Amino acid sequence: MNTRYSIAVLAVLIMVAGCSGVRTWSSKEMEQDVTGETLVEEPPDVRNLWEVRVAGGNSREYITTNKAATHFSCETNSRNRRSYHGLYCAMHEYLDSWDFHNGRALLNPDEVKLTRAYPHTLYRWYELNQVIEEIMLPDGENGLAVRFAGMLSDSCSLVPWVDMRFIWDVPKPDYRIFWEKKNNVLLISRTDDPFEPGRPRWIAITSDTEMEFEPDERFEDRSYPTDMARKAMGRTSPFSPGRFTLTPHAGSVGEVVFSFGLGVTEGEAVAQAKKILEWRIELKAAKYRRLADKIQLVDWENDPPKTVKKDAEGFRRPDPRPLSRDFKAYCWARASMDNLIMNQRGRGIYAGFHWFPNYWGRDSFICLPGACLATGEFETAREILTSFMEYQQTDPGSARLGRMPNIVNPDNLQYAGVDGTWWFVRAAWKYYLATKDEAFLLEAWPRIELAIDGALEKAVDHKGFLRHGDGETWMDAGGEHNPFSPRGDRAVELQVLFHNGLIAGSLWAEKMEGAGTDTGGAAEIWKAKAAVLARSFRESYWWEESKYLRDHLNTDGSADTQVRTNALLDLWVYLDTVKMLNLMDPFRLGEMPEYAELVTYLQFRETVSTAMQTVILPHGVKSLDPDDPDFKPLHLDLDNYYYDAAYHNGDVWVWLAGPAISCMVAAGEQQAARELFAPMITEILDEGCTGSLREIRDGRFIPGKEEFGGAASQAWSLAEFIRVSLEELGPESTLK
Repeated sequence: MNTRYSIAVLAVLIMVAGCSGVRTWSSKEMEQDVTGETLVEEPPDVRNLWEVRVAGGNSREYITTNKAATHFSCETNSRNRRSYHGLYCAMHEYLDSWDFHNGRALLNPDEVKLTRAYPHTLYRWYELNQVIEEIMLPDGENGLAVRFAGMLSDSCSLVPWVDMRFIWDVPKPDYRIFWEKKNNVLLISRTDDPFEPGRPRWIAITSDTEMEFEPDERFEDRSYPTDMARKAMGRTSPFSPGRFTLTPHAGSVGEVVFSFGLGVTEGEAVAQAKKILEWRIELKAAKYRRLADKIQLVDWENDPPKTVKKDAEGFRRPDPRPLSRDFKAYCWARASMDNLIMNQRGRGIYAGFHWFPNYWGRDSFICLPGACLATGEFETAREILTSFMEYQQTDPGSARLGRMPNIVNPDNLQYAGVDGTWWFVRAAWKYYLATKDEAFLLEAWPRIELAIDGALEKAVDHKGFLRHGDGETWMDAGGEHNPFSPRGDRAVELQVLFHNGLIAGSLWAEKMEGAGTDTGGAAEIWKAKAAVLARSFRESYWWEESKYLRDHLNTDGSADTQVRTNALLDLWVYLDTVKMLNLMDPFRLGEMPEYAELVTYLQFRETVSTAMQTVILPHGVKSLDPDDPDFKPLHLDLDNYYYDAAYHNGDVWVWLAGPAISCMVAAGEQQAARELFAPMITEILDEGCTGSLREIRDGRFIPGKEEFGGAASQAWSLAEFIRVSLEELGPESTLK
């Protein structure tokens, strides 16, 4: 239904009711408006599939993206609590927030009565003012649409707050402002123009009703409680150019829409703001429909009568069966994962929000099986793999020859992480097994060959172990040269990943030889290298006293004595190796060829058992045994240590629940696996960032008092939730 038409109908109904004065809206009526029955243009079944409610007095973070390089984040029921909230493009903030006055009354987000969140749009209900605020970031567009509807005064005003800066800068720059009254647009940019080529330099603000602009240039020093607690980026100084005043449509019951557009030039910013304003309904519907279609798990073509209904435009609606909490969590996880699959410097996966709006090789390739392969999004998987292949280190003089970049920023590449390359090889082979894409096999072969041969030339010792720096593993807090968790120079998961890469590479080489490519005998050479590594691994890493795998070997050759979660990563990757060799039905570790055997089945089960007694908790998987003297129980305990000291020395990592569940299921611990899975469902629906999973939790669980640290929405956490939902726990779990 056309929004303006619906507003008019509502106004008529109010008058017919014969109410004197201004009529207030009931809670039920407001709920109807928020969920789509009155003012919202989506099919009503959106309520069941996506709706997450946040009542007044509570607040959750909300994050949405345009699938390119732009994202918006905020609190659902409060003012911004992070300096990272706002509208960002390619790691640069542009818009911090806005103040909307309904007559003389300021709509205060701290006083929101009810918020209903969906992946494609957010609705806030200000009960005191009888107004709904809707926020929407369209796919592919660099800008935001904000709508206010309800009991609006004849005179309303908007005060925008811009903060045009790189994500970690806190400047007070000079701004230039141009008010184009004839065009009903305000243009803002920084006078010093600090943005790199291709970055937006301008923000344009317009509305669907004629505005008056009153200049009132001022900065406002703000503090953000969440960041103040971290003692990092707790203060910024957003800038207001002035105030817009206007009269909403339809008088006392009406609506007004604002749009914010970003552009490299003034014209581009204006065009963007105008496009979002004119086409917001269509853009919102397109975003909803794309997401809804992505989540479908029914056969539309072959089974439409039972499960499919179509709206008036012929769009197929989601499966109307009653939704369990775990299925709803799965739907949200898919949408939140989709939020992070972007197109910035090629197709890739943002590692997470708020601090990782860029591509991390390690994170992307760990994510890929759950984010793309398990869900059947093979084209996206291929694009991500081929995009990274472009940036492989090919310099023969580099000690990092053959590595895939660990970080792909818009303007630079980093190769500090050694494990990302082997996560890439693993993901690439998994992609081939899932698709039988022979063209990809041929395209990727030179990259696989260079990765393996580069490592063999530059980084492998006489025992076949892959060597690396202290801070070159995934436990890299503190930086490459000053890690809080030094693990040089032979981390256990890197040996298993490299071993997996050698075997995948040998299978790849056999395929190439079968296609007529001369590989120089790579298959047999790499199997021989795998045999050396396997023999050395069995001798060096099994820890008989603890019934566990050692975390790493030190530079002097001595064995580390810490109990860490990386043993579970080893077993998880080793399961892939077993599957590659078709030895998983039934589970037959004892039948492994010598070149492939790293642990026995008994050692596998003993390692899982030890992990369940030390690092696996009901609410997640800790990075370090709590009995270890280096254990840091709380992420934020700044009176005793810097928070990065806890990052890999006690913090629970949400994504590690995925590898742990896979290992527990393989070891026959299905019930314990389901218990580990349950807190992830709770978080998606009831805690933290709306519909998402965070990066870490506290290592010491205190019900009702837990501090949720790290990124608010983390890609590999979501990807592993999706993967185990579809592949590990079976019909009695998420998809029942």
